[in-house]
Amino acid sequence: MSTTTIGDLLGRAEILAHNLRPTGAEITADQWRSFDATAYRLLHQLVGPERVGSRAQIVSHAGLGRVLNDYPNPLAAPNPEATYNARQAASHLGVAHATVTAQIRRSSLPATYDGARYSIKATDLPAVTVVQSADPTSPHPLDRLSCTLGVLADMVAAERSRTTHIPGFDPLRDDAQITPVMARVLAMTVAAARHALAHSPLQDLDRPLAIARYAEGALDTLGDVERPSGLNRVASFAPPSSPRGPNEELEASLRAWAGHARLELARTVPSTEVLRDIANQARHLYAVSARLVAASVTAGHLPEHAAQVVHVDLREAAQIMNHLQQQWATVSTATKPSHEYVTATTILHASLSAVEREHLLPGAQVDFARRIDLGEAMSDLRYTATDLVELTHAGAQLAEPLIRSGLLFAPARILPSTMERVHDRNHGRYVAIQLNEAAELIDAAQRGSSAARHIRSSLETSVQAATTTRVSAQALAARITDRQLEPAARLSGPDLL
Repeated sequence: MSTTTIGDLLGRAEILAHNLRPTGAEITADQWRSFDATAYRLLHQLVGPERVGSRAQIVSHAGLGRVLNDYPNPLAAPNPEATYNARQAASHLGVAHATVTAQIRRSSLPATYDGARYSIKATDLPAVTVVQSADPTSPHPLDRLSCTLGVLADMVAAERSRTTHIPGFDPLRDDAQITPVMARVLAMTVAAARHALAHSPLQDLDRPLAIARYAEGALDTLGDVERPSGLNRVASFAPPSSPRGPNEELEASLRAWAGHARLELARTVPSTEVLRDIANQARHLYAVSARLVAASVTAGHLPEHAAQVVHVDLREAAQIMNHLQQQWATVSTATKPSHEYVTATTILHASLSAVEREHLLPGAQVDFARRIDLGEAMSDLRYTATDLVELTHAGAQLAEPLIRSGLLFAPARILPSTMERVHDRNHGRYVAIQLNEAAELIDAAQRGSSAARHIRSSLETSVQAATTTRVSAQALAARITDRQLEPAARLSGPDLL
């Protein structure tokens, strides 16, 4: 499985930081500057922009903002698109706040004023020093640590730039989730700075010493951070371009479909055929997940009691998605899905059907370990269950705006008859529907979104059960028959015109 999470990269970075201790390799000024700038860029991405909303959120985030602002004279802007307020700019330049405001008033430093604070583009700040990126081919532990933290910063930036967000799972907007990750980065910064103090030329020690003092003080400010963070579960995917075997084929088809589905929902007028297909694919995904859960019990990977709960949840969610796709089938935006989406959804349907047909055949003679890796398959489906939370939530938010804009149509013959629609009914035309005529659709979309959230939570709970208990329960697999799965597993194709 070609998946990397923020937690994976943090774990790798901590190993590299620990490996600094036994090495006696000298650290050059360029190597330290690269690490210094990368650590700041990562912290800047984690903290993100100032909060708006409730006072509690603003106050909580202000504490993290102060920790970031105390970073001593950052060597480089974290990214060209970043903006600073006057105090942050002063910290970046290593001057007093009054000096920055004076430069702004003299027009020597470009800035905008929104009535409360100045906003300064990072590209308008004078460069303090030239920072070269770490060499990705270098075997030096500090270079490898810098590269790892750089990839981590890129992942955080990509996650923060997402246009849609997963309800109930948005750790970059939750300071309680960000703080433990910041603490781990600061602890690695302390380790790197201490190593630099021991293995750098004397004339280059001032900067590592300043960063070590800052990082230790910041750790004290953050307080008790020994707790898990949902941010560790944020993942980046690199599916194989030429998949081989059932697991790679499943992963590649799931990632391609989820990516194209996001693009389709981001269109100005999304296709209701896509919205219908998302519900239909969700139904199929839940059916395959149920089969994999049953196989996991047979293989001793999942306790029976946990599998029973998940199986019931999956069946109920599949029924809700079935009703939702029927509702979307009654309306249209007159927009067709892209060729790329149709191709992706057809490949996904074929891949899921192949898993059911070829790799999850009933019978004790099936060697599951040889046919398909159950653990990897379940991981891929859990990630897609998270995608479905985002996709169904976005779909649930679309119905009402489309109706209010007069962009959602239905056959006049199935709508309440009015004098204005008599002609359209007689000629079999589509007409724009009214908000009060779409109550069932809107309700079905909301129920589908809630069901997707519940399934994601249920699958995560099953993973925790699998990691703490390993039992063999043949009885559950025997009770979960093909007939029981029939309503969810016997699916039509993507049915896109």
